[in-house]
Amino acid sequence: MFLGTYFHNIDEKGRVILPASFRRALEEQGASNRIIITGQNKCLSVYTREEWEKSVEKMKQIAMVKPEAEYIIRRMCADAAECGIDEQGRLNIPVNLKEYGGFKKEVVTVGRMNKMEIWDKGLWAAEYQKMVETSLSESVTKELNGLWI
Repeated sequence: MFLGTYFHNIDEKGRVILPASFRRALEEQGASNRIIITGQNKCLSVYTREEWEKSVEKMKQIAMVKPEAEYIIRRMCADAAECGIDEQGRLNIPVNLKEYGGFKKEVVTVGRMNKMEIWDKGLWAAEYQKMVETSLSESVTKELNGLWI
């Protein structure tokens, strides 16, 4: 499971260090390769192959009832890249995905339970502010009531 928020630099070759806890989680899942796809709001979502395959199956189900979902699936698959982690624990992000995310120097790696996200630091700050405001809204609080320990 991927949890937490970590701040790192991305180097000129597009490499970013994955947090040690994320690397351990990947090892526990037996994941030697990662799938990176473009996400929403200019972040990259990083899945293990197993989680990616589960997502693909869900997308196929949606496309059966909503043909317009094919465009989303096509884009996600076209933009996807399978990437490994080097001996220093760095994930090499392809140029097209680095540009999509607007990554310059500082990035944020965020755990999302079954996947991780990589954000430009400035975009993450804006997204985090939106999350705080939304989580404080009364309607969301009512919906989630009883789910918290």
